[in-house]
This record gives sequence, C-alpha cells and structure tokens, in this order.
Amino acid sequence: MNMETDRSTREKLDDILRPSTKAKSFRITVVFRRNSDPRFPKAVLMARQNPSYREEGEGEWTRHSAVYTPAEVEALFDLFNTVHEWEGTEILVNHKPLPYGHQLWLPLMWFYRL
Repeated sequence: MNMETDRSTREKLDDILRPSTKAKSFRITVVFRRNSDPRFPKAVLMARQNPSYREEGEGEWTRHSAVYTPAEVEALFDLFNTVHEWEGTEILVNHKPLPYGHQLWLPLMWFYRL
C-alpha cells in the first residue's frame, strides 16, 4: 500500500469515526407523495424545475423530492406552501429528518427572503 492510499484510507476512517458537525451549506429537502389534491400536478412541476429533483417508487407510492439552498428560497417557499398540509410530506434538513422540521427548521430559510 502506498502512502497516498494509506492517507486516503485514514481520512475516510476518520470521517466515519469522527463525523463533522458542521455542514458545508444549509439545505432543505421537500419530500411529498402522490396526492388527490388538484394542486398535485403543479407541485410536481415546481419540484421538477429544481436541478436536484428526484422521483422514487411507482404509482401511489411515488415520492417526489427537491433540495433547496438559501439562494432558492422563493421556489422552496412556493413548493412548501403547496404541499405542507399533505399526508406524508417531509422536510429534511441537510438530508436528515430532524424533529420539528416544518415548525422550526424550515422558517430559518424565510430569513433569506428579506
């Protein structure tokens, strides 16, 4: 094993054993499922406009998601206002489910609307 490979392996192991508590950037992910609400097609269209848009599953189990940065706060605001009351809607902070995502973490992004 050469020194470069050895260093890379140590860095990966160190990241696993001592993960950083500082995120490189603040991101909010909106995840929502199929819904009978007449605004559902509009919500999917809004999410698809985001470069990070993902669609997983099939049929009624399809989940749509889009990741937003502070620079994309207006698009986040529009999508959230459309889907926030739907069953199964999730808000992830830096790709992780956190307690009170809707009530606490998401409003932090609204400061970027000023």
